[in-house]
Amino acid sequence: MATAPRQQAARSRTPGPRRKAAAERSASRDGQATEEQQGRARSTTGDLLNLVEQLSNFDRIGVTRLARHLGVPVPTAYRMLRALERAGYVEQLAESKEYRRTLKLFELGSRVASRTTLRDLAVVEVERLAQLAGLASNVSVLVDGDVLYLAQVKTEELLAVNLTPGSRAPATCTAMGKAMLAADFREVRSIVGPGPYPRRTEHSITTYEELVTELAEIQRLGYAVDRQELNLGVWCVAAPILGVRQTQPAAVSVSAYRPHLDAAEEERLGKLVIAAASRISDRLGGLGNMVSW
Repeated sequence: MATAPRQQAARSRTPGPRRKAAAERSASRDGQATEEQQGRARSTTGDLLNLVEQLSNFDRIGVTRLARHLGVPVPTAYRMLRALERAGYVEQLAESKEYRRTLKLFELGSRVASRTTLRDLAVVEVERLAQLAGLASNVSVLVDGDVLYLAQVKTEELLAVNLTPGSRAPATCTAMGKAMLAADFREVRSIVGPGPYPRRTEHSITTYEELVTELAEIQRLGYAVDRQELNLGVWCVAAPILGVRQTQPAAVSVSAYRPHLDAAEEERLGKLVIAAASRISDRLGGLGNMVSW
């Protein structure tokens, strides 16, 4: 008689098919819940970073408008703004209840910029180039297939384009981008891909074959030309700065607002940017004279 209860107890401890299936379903739901939570965390982080970037486009903005701009619910935008406010990156205006950036992001960016040796050393030569050419001049680096503008000297001559420091543009349709691609030791596909490339104007280079042909000509001349490839009416001439870290090429350029740039003017500007790039390279302790490729 004592055997039956022990057998029943043993059977109760052994999960039957229904109980086993239920346990598996529960574990599956728990796994899905964990994945969903991780996905939400990643999404929230991405939304927060996007919000920080988008705030740079507004002097001040309300929660509802910002949420609509970001495509997120209003409570989500509010929570993110409050988090940034607590961290000191934004502040709320007392009267309008709108939010605006503080100088904390500027402080962080300035710390990074202050350690960018290229930018510090290039500024003097960029100013000199602008004076010699009578045109706006820029210095940039190549980041993830884009031109990242580091410093700029404006002139009254160029009013149509406002590519300020911190701006990006596709390397394939800018003079500085093409100059850096031509001087880079890496295979061009590994930097900008096989194409097709962004078409900013009807003059933009969009195919790999066109780009390779263009880069060969740039290597022959020592400078690159943007023939209204980024903005209609704007011509740019650029040269690469050798001696900078191989993983982050750099270039210097001048920009002219013209209906046309004749061959003589192109050659004159080409010599100026090559000389400026060479002086910057000398300052960096680089390869020196870049006229000889």
